[in-house]
Amino acid sequence: MDERGPVDRGGSRRRGPSKGDLREQAILDTARRLLADKPAERITIDDLVSGAGISRPTFYFYFAGKQAVFEALLDPVAGAFIAVADGFLDNPPDRGELRASLGKLAAVWQEHGPIMRVMMDDSAVGALRDCRDRMIGRLVANATTRIERDRASGLAPAGPPADVTAAVLTRLLVTTLTDAAAPAETPDGTASPGRVSDELLDALTTVIGRSIYAQTPTEQSPPERGPNRAGHGPQRRPAGG
Repeated sequence: MDERGPVDRGGSRRRGPSKGDLREQAILDTARRLLADKPAERITIDDLVSGAGISRPTFYFYFAGKQAVFEALLDPVAGAFIAVADGFLDNPPDRGELRASLGKLAAVWQEHGPIMRVMMDDSAVGALRDCRDRMIGRLVANATTRIERDRASGLAPAGPPADVTAAVLTRLLVTTLTDAAAPAETPDGTASPGRVSDELLDALTTVIGRSIYAQTPTEQSPPERGPNRAGHGPQRRPAGG
């Protein structure tokens, strides 16, 4: 049996993860596991070293400190978050589409809940705070554009400034998802993963939809066929919420 490793289609041998790659991944996996059980401020370098099965000098070869470890966990989170934020900008103003977008955001929180809580905490600094501000800023900007566009087209009624409305709704959304995804302590003292329930998603869909469109599709009466306020044809009812 050839134990020198697998061979790729070109005949050369593929290299698996290096010992350094495995050590770095062990540190990240340990941090992810520890964050699910206790607050970031209670995690020590010794915890990370012990969990990864390495020495302190080895740890510092890969990371400057635990803050750097937390920052390294952000890459998959930011990409998933931005994808959902951009999707919201493109989706039609429909309750089902809005709920689907919120469900995708909830999935990000549930998959990456521990690091999301660290990033959303008021004490976040450095790359954690920068990433949080960039992600939330993208969501607010997209929501602002969406509100302005739907107001201009008659799908949404006039209201408070679009950017203020978007910022308030975004704050409500991220705070609610962060709280919902927080682990709950069980009677035996362990932590069980948090869950964003269907009922919570329904409530968020209704609150956000009504805030932008004034009513949800189930509350709408049949579209009016008379002229709109400007006298330029049928008035369009909002289709989302």
